[in-house]
Amino acid sequence: MKKTPFYESGLEYGAKMVELFGYFLPWEYSVGHSREHLATRESVSLCDLDYMAEFVIEGPDALRLIQMLATNDYSKKTIGSVQYTAMCDEDGQMIDDCTIWCLDKNKYMIISGSEDDYAWISKQANSYNVTTTNVTDKHTTLAVQGPKANRVLQPLVDIDLSTIGYYRFRPAKISGIECIIARMGYTGEAGFELHFRSGEGPTIWNLVMKAGAPYDIVPCAQAALESLRQEAGYLLVGKDHDRRTNPFEAGIGFAVKFGKEDFIGKAALQRIVSEGVTRRMVWLDIPSGDVAETGDKIVVGDREIGIVTSGSFSPTRKRGTAMAYVNPVHAVPSLDVAVVLRNAKRADAKLSVMPLYDPGDTRTKSFA
Repeated sequence: MKKTPFYESGLEYGAKMVELFGYFLPWEYSVGHSREHLATRESVSLCDLDYMAEFVIEGPDALRLIQMLATNDYSKKTIGSVQYTAMCDEDGQMIDDCTIWCLDKNKYMIISGSEDDYAWISKQANSYNVTTTNVTDKHTTLAVQGPKANRVLQPLVDIDLSTIGYYRFRPAKISGIECIIARMGYTGEAGFELHFRSGEGPTIWNLVMKAGAPYDIVPCAQAALESLRQEAGYLLVGKDHDRRTNPFEAGIGFAVKFGKEDFIGKAALQRIVSEGVTRRMVWLDIPSGDVAETGDKIVVGDREIGIVTSGSFSPTRKRGTAMAYVNPVHAVPSLDVAVVLRNAKRADAKLSVMPLYDPGDTRTKSFA
């Protein structure tokens, strides 16, 4: 198990550490899950994202390789842009979802949820004139999230944050420390991601927490990040998708661009669209507040129609939230279903084909 650069800082804030993704990560700080979640929705929080994997692809064929790896189209992306995509195998099954950053004309960075992706990416790169580098241990990431994130961060940086468009990034300095600041996040709120050298981690953590004190900033751990991202409908590798999942059933078909000349899995994905998916990602609103767990069955009467992939309690909505796959014929808005919990209790739920929080994804794009 690895320790992130923020391990000791987390302990100072009462972090309860758990083993996740090969790291010791905070599951909850002393302020608790509910406070961490609500601070992100109403004010600002700071989250350790060091466990995210980062790979750099550089060389004359960098764009050509990216276009083959990604289902999305990067042909018109400019320096300073970020775009979400899936990466698939020849059968159209997802290696992972990720963001790809255009760092320079012939230089890109892939950020994904699993360092295991590097072996697959490197294998695909063999026939291209590029260099691939796993920089996961050299770089780290902090997310400053919430409607007041810009007020906290602006006094610390040497650029005007309002000049960074959504899903764009700029180099900057935080109290003299070189950093890349991106206007994005994984919580469903407006915010920023800060990318910098791992050794500067504790310093930047302390600077942000001090600047955020007037706004009641709190650190945000994994339990709150789970409930936040589930409300907003964001996928998690290993939970909501794996290498047996295609982008269309996972609800990210918007990131597949068949207009591109070619990419890995294109023909298979075209067949999937033609034949139709066998399951579909949906969200479940559970009024009782019961927490559904991965693997819990979804039923209509006594008929099983699907299975839960992720579940949590939502402090925002004060009820349960779950992500799940169901048979496409049952992906009906407001359908009444039940979740069979691990204790055999049945929790009534209402099905949604859209995320339960800010389904138009408008809060992420502008600060209050």
